[in-house]
Amino acid sequence: MKIFLKLFFSLLFVGFLSSCNDCKDVVCDNGGTCDDGICLCQTGYSGTNCEVEDLCITQNVTCENGGVCVDGECDCESYYYGETCLDYCVNGSYSAATGTCSCEHGYKGDDCTIIMRDSWIGTYSMADECNSNPGLESVITEKENPDDAEAVDFIGITNLTGLDDTKGYGYISNDTLYIPQQSVKTSEANGAQSYQVTGQAGAVLIGGQYTIEIKRKFGSFTNFCELNMTKQ
Repeated sequence: MKIFLKLFFSLLFVGFLSSCNDCKDVVCDNGGTCDDGICLCQTGYSGTNCEVEDLCITQNVTCENGGVCVDGECDCESYYYGETCLDYCVNGSYSAATGTCSCEHGYKGDDCTIIMRDSWIGTYSMADECNSNPGLESVITEKENPDDAEAVDFIGITNLTGLDDTKGYGYISNDTLYIPQQSVKTSEANGAQSYQVTGQAGAVLIGGQYTIEIKRKFGSFTNFCELNMTKQ
């Protein structure tokens, strides 16, 4: 029995020495431990010496809305952006190249939620320098974009002639009002005449005011009219 015990402890001691010898020259990085010459790595590390770090695991990165973690950063699906893909380009798409949302027509803002035309809508007192007709008003309203029912860049606008026309329209792009060439008809009191009107340049709304030059054509007669608008 004594011989057996001596033999058992001898083998145990030899095994211990052997295990120690296997780990003698092994260096385990990042908190890894050696067992029988092999590095047992902490969660998130791998490699022969635990030298490879998976940043997605060690930094506990969670990506939302279908995003995938790559090298510790979220690679987001189209339209989403931000550190964990929580931010959303509501009316546009995210450009990784610029780090911003590219907004659809008629929208602006970091997440494309601001409708540009909203600040224009209202009633304006109108200083009509062509007809010297005081007390006129111009009204800007919402209007559906004929090319895209979902776009919100179009507006209805009255008094492009300064003669009480009601069927005019324009569109807002980059906070600028443009009046494309169009036909409008003056009021019955002004002869119900058809005019061709065209904005000569874009107009910007500043402090509730804007000025726009209109080219007006009636038959063979053409003139230019500068309209000064002040929001009421």
